[in-house]
Amino acid sequence: MTEITQTHTENIPGCIRKMSPCERFFFMAPSCTVMMAARITGTIDELRFRQALDAISRVHPLLRAKIVFDEDGGAWFSSEDVPQVPLRIAPRTSEHQWLDELKSEARQPFDISRGPLIRCVLLQSPEVSDFLVLCNHSICDGMALAGLIRGILSRYAEPGQEIRLVTPPVAQEVFKAGFSFKLLFSRIFASYANRKWRKNPHCFGPEEYTALYRGYWEGRKPGVILFEFDKDESGRLQALCREYGITVGSAVSAACLGAHAELNGGFPKSQQAIMVPFDIRRRADPPLGDVFCLCVGSVRLAFAYNTKRSFRENAVSLHGAIHTLLKNPDPAGLNIPAFDPYLTDAMSAFGMFTDKVPEVYSRTEALQRFSRDTGNFVLTLNRNFENSIPGFIPSNLGRIDVPESFDGVRLERLVFLPAASELNPLVLGGIGVNGTMTFSLLFVDPPAKTGVSPEPEMIMIRNRALEYLGFPEKVHPGAME
Repeated sequence: MTEITQTHTENIPGCIRKMSPCERFFFMAPSCTVMMAARITGTIDELRFRQALDAISRVHPLLRAKIVFDEDGGAWFSSEDVPQVPLRIAPRTSEHQWLDELKSEARQPFDISRGPLIRCVLLQSPEVSDFLVLCNHSICDGMALAGLIRGILSRYAEPGQEIRLVTPPVAQEVFKAGFSFKLLFSRIFASYANRKWRKNPHCFGPEEYTALYRGYWEGRKPGVILFEFDKDESGRLQALCREYGITVGSAVSAACLGAHAELNGGFPKSQQAIMVPFDIRRRADPPLGDVFCLCVGSVRLAFAYNTKRSFRENAVSLHGAIHTLLKNPDPAGLNIPAFDPYLTDAMSAFGMFTDKVPEVYSRTEALQRFSRDTGNFVLTLNRNFENSIPGFIPSNLGRIDVPESFDGVRLERLVFLPAASELNPLVLGGIGVNGTMTFSLLFVDPPAKTGVSPEPEMIMIRNRALEYLGFPEKVHPGAME
């Protein structure tokens, strides 16, 4: 069994704050590592870069955090004796080395009881370097990583900047939900589920997290298909979108949906929906700025691409539906009911993978007991839940405001790689910087259900999407140009 520590905050040295239910939901699963890659031109001074990383980690407490569990299973962020953010520096030897490095690093769990929950790699050469960041989703989202990279480069250029602590807020406290029958029902269900769970509870901790994470990725790796638009191509795409009266994100999302519908017949009826993330930092009053934490909400949109209509009609329809919802998003979407903390772990992580990696559940006593519990209602609950997960998650961060140069180095490109999951057939990441745009299709290679690599299919989806967007000349047979 995993050892549990004290329950009171005064008994948790270095306590930052308690992990929220929403953060806990994105904590234990092996599919909850978020990544970003920065292409930097110019010669980087290693010592100065390391100092900039250390400085920014003193600004944002969650960059130097570990997890301490109390006697009730609650998880707390603590800075006590947490080492500096790992930065591995290696020679950059090829154009696509960065992606191989990310795929390899993503298969390794974090040491959650020692910390930190983030690590970095710098692939360096005198002319071009690739800076890679991998982070547990419980402490970050895509905008957090973009802000982190901007902050590091800013402090690299100006090392003397003041270090002022930025307290990481809890998203649900920033974007509060009022009373609704939806929230009332979720509370009633949580109360019922907790009573049922506590009759035969199961506890999970660092040992179980590490066993599940390692076991899941032993025979798999994240898959990535890229499509990039340089400044001229980005201008063409923006002109098309202005003509249609839509955003680039809506256009690329519609193109991917159209390609998937054309090549695969679309999603099953229960998955004909889109989960659209939105940044709470911008919606706070006043806006929060570059806080480093999980500060994202989402809205669920029922939508199916209609192959009998034109791409333009579908794109305009999708854009209108998304932006109508985002004008006044429901804060209840952030609400994770007050489940027993270990029940949250079971629903979000350990109950989701019993069919996918059954061999893992013999690796610790707690996992073995959990999987052999024939009355475990979480396993049935999760199988039903899987059937209703949205088929498409487009995580487009939009244009990030970053200076072009930082005292001799220049940020040429950012690539956002959301958490790869085989539960969602289509996951899109997008980000723009300094006039360029990069989009990525993420998947698990191969998924447990089929054991067959989705890469050829994803390449076809990317290529067909490029044709929808008016770039047939960019179609190519590889994962990257």
